[in-house]
Amino acid sequence: MRPITNTQWQVESLFNQSAPFIHLYTSPIENGTLVDNDDDRSFLLNQVAILSYNLDTEVMAYALMSNHLHLILRTGESGGGLFFDEWIKGISRYLSYRGKGQYLKLIKSGINPITSLRQFRDEVAYVVRNPFVVRQDINLLSYRWCSGYLYFNELFNRNEGKAAGALTYRERRAVIHSSEKAIPDALRVEGRLILPESFVNYRLTERLFGSARQFLMSVLKNVEAQIELAKSYGEIMPVSDDELFVLSRRMCESKFGIQSPKELDIVKKKQLAVYLRNLYHASNGQLARMTGLPIEIINDMYPMSAKSSGAK
Repeated sequence: MRPITNTQWQVESLFNQSAPFIHLYTSPIENGTLVDNDDDRSFLLNQVAILSYNLDTEVMAYALMSNHLHLILRTGESGGGLFFDEWIKGISRYLSYRGKGQYLKLIKSGINPITSLRQFRDEVAYVVRNPFVVRQDINLLSYRWCSGYLYFNELFNRNEGKAAGALTYRERRAVIHSSEKAIPDALRVEGRLILPESFVNYRLTERLFGSARQFLMSVLKNVEAQIELAKSYGEIMPVSDDELFVLSRRMCESKFGIQSPKELDIVKKKQLAVYLRNLYHASNGQLARMTGLPIEIINDMYPMSAKSSGAK
């Protein structure tokens, strides 16, 4: 396969021709979950797949979390609102049957229009990265409940599964939990799941990134953009020590004109700790490791965090 590489001008032109795009997301449910197992995940994602065909709305990226959902869709704001309303209708009976009907009224949607290629890349990267920052056991490039594994990946067979039109009555009912609803023939099914590769327009998403390198850099390296997006969605994005180390060195250069926290006096180290806490929600232990301050000083600065985490 020839590598996907395009000039910036070509990719910008493609974005303008392909727009509009939106980021449709639901706010996390506090103290509750929408899904508890892979059967739950399959059903909720299957509704996205069916709607993408019924509403003629392309899915560019997705992340199904335990208590919320992220979708990058190729549609406008009104189309996104309709997609959300129909998705809620599609999952309401199932959630009620699973004893989660009380959460339906708590599922609130948000729509963020995507107006530039750079924003498109940042939003897709944010969606793909979402499960990875919440769970340390997830490989974002091989996790089925997030679309990250679809892009620039030629190792899996995209013709797997069974065509929806060839499903038996029993097989179809296992997928959609209904004897009345239909599954579009273009979709492919494996077990209880409509395969994401049959409804996600991963090829267009690849072309809008231009190259696998650009995709990986956006997902793994552009941490500051991801943090800003998390704030806009009312979420807190955990930052690893390695990521925080890079951010702290950048902050030393921008705020203090030096390259390393080791060169700071104790007053400026405390200032750095405040910056890292306020901007990146660094834990007490992380602040001590990044600034070189004794954990006792950090715990005195943030005593409530010290009590809740047991930082020593």
